[in-house]
Amino acid sequence: MPCSAFFPFAVGSPSRADDGKFILVPELESANTWTTWALFPRPRQIFKLVKQLIAAPVSQWKEIFSTQDGYAHAPADANYPLLISALSAAVAQGPFDFVIASGDYLRHGFQIAFIEAGGSSSDFPAFATKTAVFVINTVQTMLGVPVYAALGNNDSASGDYGMDPGSAFLATLADSLGVLSIDPEATVDFRTAGFYELPHPTLPNEEIVVLNTVIWSRSYSMLGANSSDPGAAEMQWLARKLCQAKTLTHKVILVMHIPPGIDANSSCRRGHDQAPIQFWRDSYFTQFLELMRKYGDIVQIVLAGHTHMDDFRVLGDTGNASPVVFRITPSISPTFGNNPAFSILNYDADSGNLSDIANYYLNLADGGNSPQWVLEYRFPSAYGYSSLTATNLGALAASIHDDPKVRKTFAKYYAVSAPSPINSTNWLFYSCAETRFTSHDYASCTRGP
Repeated sequence: MPCSAFFPFAVGSPSRADDGKFILVPELESANTWTTWALFPRPRQIFKLVKQLIAAPVSQWKEIFSTQDGYAHAPADANYPLLISALSAAVAQGPFDFVIASGDYLRHGFQIAFIEAGGSSSDFPAFATKTAVFVINTVQTMLGVPVYAALGNNDSASGDYGMDPGSAFLATLADSLGVLSIDPEATVDFRTAGFYELPHPTLPNEEIVVLNTVIWSRSYSMLGANSSDPGAAEMQWLARKLCQAKTLTHKVILVMHIPPGIDANSSCRRGHDQAPIQFWRDSYFTQFLELMRKYGDIVQIVLAGHTHMDDFRVLGDTGNASPVVFRITPSISPTFGNNPAFSILNYDADSGNLSDIANYYLNLADGGNSPQWVLEYRFPSAYGYSSLTATNLGALAASIHDDPKVRKTFAKYYAVSAPSPINSTNWLFYSCAETRFTSHDYASCTRGP
């Protein structure tokens, strides 16, 4: 496919002698007014608060939320105190060049919870939009650097996996996302279906391409009267952007919420008697795989979320000349039993090559009444590799598969030092997901030799 004749002008700061640093802020699933109170029989307070939020402009929500205290614990999503605590801990590790937010700014089951808390179905679209704007604005204000935000499956005014292309929800978020203000084309793309491309804020020869992989998901259902395929349109857009970047000899960072490949947790629960669960529809994964075979050599890294766990993937480690690395960042939301976390990545200020992951966490699982945010691990000291290259991650995946000691380390960090779902009988379901992206290959791997 030929590239578009238009090449966006990439801007960046002059190269620095020191390393750059950016932060990954994963599933926030915050600002849900009933997370803490759902544990207690106080419906009057919940109803009153929801009515206040419906009536108030977003600018007044911070004051309203200030009445919350105490951190949300599993199985709840993050509440406002946990959100502010995480962002404050992140600020303390700065300064950063930019922030990657991998999606899910609204809680799980948001529409149902809103109605149970006294809201109406007619009020929900406006309330969901206000909530997403509030969370995005809070992240941007507290961290004070460019925030490149992807959309998650919960980020919709139409319910889970219900993103409607061209909706008022997307238009309002586009107006709130500060990085879009520098590029009208990116703003139009985001308003269309939640994806966009922008120049890297510090590297003059690198782009950040933010994808909406919710519309490639097996769970996504097209809404509205438009019968066109937004997923196919996005794939064509991605092909053009990668072609343009390669023509300009630029590198790219891909950002997404739902990664391709296998849902290891769900597939493990199913066992060998049922087919593994793939995150994406086959047609989209096939097209994406072809693009990575053609342009994988310019993809610096893919940054994803969705699983809430600390994980990685290496696409094309067998046979592809340019394998692609995926960093799957654990979430701030503790809903799946994981401890809340965020990650800081170091990169070379000239090449953009990634040298380190520092993972910070809040030990809610075993932290007493006043847990503190602390460093959980650094990638080089935890696994013995000095950089996040495809070669090193491929070797790490092989070590997790072959070496029980390395596997134990991976299992420890998988749920962020909370009790791990990985054990001596099911570990293949998690190890195989790191390099096997189709149901057939994954199923063969999980059955062992």
